[in-house]
Amino acid sequence: MVLHREVRKMIYDVYCFMKREADNNVVNNLKQCMKRTAEATKCSESTVRRIVKGSKDSEFLTVFRTPGKNKRKKTKPITDIDSFDQGVIKRMIHNFHVTEKELPTIGKLQRKLQDDIHFQGSAASLRRVLKNLGFKWKKTETNRKILIEQSQIRFQRIEYLRKIKKYREEVRPIIYTDESYVDSSHASHHAWTDGSTKGIKKPVSKGSRLVIVHAGGDAGFVPNALLTFKAGTKSGDYHDNMNSENYERWLRTQLIPNLPPNSVVEVDNASYHNKQLDTAPTSNSKKADMQTWFRQKGIEFEETMLKPELYNLIKKCKDKFKKFNIDAILNEAGHSVLRLPPYHPDLNPIEMAWSQIKSYVACKNVTWNLTRITELIHEKVNLMGATEWGKLCTKVKEIEADYCKSDHVVDMMTETFAIHIGDHDSDSDEDGSSSDDSDDDEMATSSTNTASSSGFHVTHDDLMEGVSTLL
Repeated sequence: MVLHREVRKMIYDVYCFMKREADNNVVNNLKQCMKRTAEATKCSESTVRRIVKGSKDSEFLTVFRTPGKNKRKKTKPITDIDSFDQGVIKRMIHNFHVTEKELPTIGKLQRKLQDDIHFQGSAASLRRVLKNLGFKWKKTETNRKILIEQSQIRFQRIEYLRKIKKYREEVRPIIYTDESYVDSSHASHHAWTDGSTKGIKKPVSKGSRLVIVHAGGDAGFVPNALLTFKAGTKSGDYHDNMNSENYERWLRTQLIPNLPPNSVVEVDNASYHNKQLDTAPTSNSKKADMQTWFRQKGIEFEETMLKPELYNLIKKCKDKFKKFNIDAILNEAGHSVLRLPPYHPDLNPIEMAWSQIKSYVACKNVTWNLTRITELIHEKVNLMGATEWGKLCTKVKEIEADYCKSDHVVDMMTETFAIHIGDHDSDSDEDGSSSDDSDDDEMATSSTNTASSSGFHVTHDDLMEGVSTLL
């Protein structure tokens, strides 16, 4: 049982009262203050002892806190990298086979990232970053390790690339959407100074936060679709921060009325983009509800089936009946929805647009208030026309082409090493992933030698054969 701070304060006050009476000899037999306090407050002596000890540890002021409450979240500046650096790391891994003509390892990636983006983390930190990006370690037949991407993530990216290629061939407008934020203290980290206390001073705290929602494509930002509101307050018909209800309101009132006909709207995998219509029953649903769901969907089942059997059948069938709210809203207006694959912000050009907008704000923000921040955001949005957006979209198309090439190369390279896909291999590798960088280099060397000794030789032309079919 957790004792809240009010209870802890009361127990300590009782102890202090008992101790004062014992010290002043007002009452006899009060020498055992801990025991008497425990009896008076109906708690254990060890609890009283901990509370008293905690009060003595405070040098100036006794402050009682509820255990586990108001703990500050530990910042992780190395592993909590921004979406831009995430994209750099992903592209580096995917292109490593082509640019370096070898398999990526932790040691090699760490050294290259130090040169390219000044990555300061250790090998262990880099492993955590890669795991968060959807990469994992797999064993080869020679018990050596190479870095590959999860098959499901690769599959979703391949599906996305084929869909967007099809939409472009149909000459449909591709509209990219996203949400970001700017703090009122957002400014440049450097300024001219003579070492004195005069001049501009950046606030210590981050200040208030402004949430930004917008959309754009080859023709530039969608007119009148920009939405900005202060996080944590009711503003612009939005409540606190973004949620599915507010996002859908933005779609209906600001985005859809200004979209070109027959557009394809790209969204990421945020939770408020994926609110489902007519969700399937869960394992806790009533048996009758499960049976009703089957009848509505026209799925055959046996009336004698038990709940675990019904739910197992639901899990097999529910994906093909999955529908999302925003898909229905946009389809009703004559538009389509295209979802980004997980961990791929680099395929959304608006991410680069956010970077330009934030840089513009940082250069001109000297007042530290949201009103000025909002003005600067509108200024930069108005300055970014079709020319700037065309460059961003061209860059994303180049990244898409790189992914197409690297996916083919990954298949060729992994086929060479006959990678096992058993789950137990992945688990055991992750547990033993504390090997140093030299081991990583030896792994790739040994694996390459094994492939060469088996008579298998891969040339650059072999690797690139068939790539054009994906582009």
